[in-house]
Amino acid sequence: MAPWDLFFTGTFEWESSLQATRKAFQKFMSSNLPGVTYFFVSEKNPNRPGYHIHALMSDATGLYRKGVWALWKKKYGMNRLEPIRSRLDVEKYTTKHCVTYLTKGVGDYDFQINDPELWSKNKK
Repeated sequence: MAPWDLFFTGTFEWESSLQATRKAFQKFMSSNLPGVTYFFVSEKNPNRPGYHIHALMSDATGLYRKGVWALWKKKYGMNRLEPIRSRLDVEKYTTKHCVTYLTKGVGDYDFQINDPELWSKNKK
């Protein structure tokens, strides 16, 4: 879908519902990283009620990761934003979550492509 640069995991200090998780992530991205292309999957928390986010991000060149970390932490909770070292590993991980959670009806996903060149590449 895109040449992914970063892998993000975002948690919530409260028991975020599936709908609230989606809304919070999309609002965070549009407010703080409007030019970044992303794909996210929400997943049930393993040890407590609620959901968290896994996301792939593209078009993130020059992004100050510590600043993004601090913005998410202040508003929502713990998070990690890491450069992708193995694109295949991250795509397998995210795909596994899509298959496992989405087919069971206990997850959610969405994407936002902000680079017009990616739209034209995906149409071919």
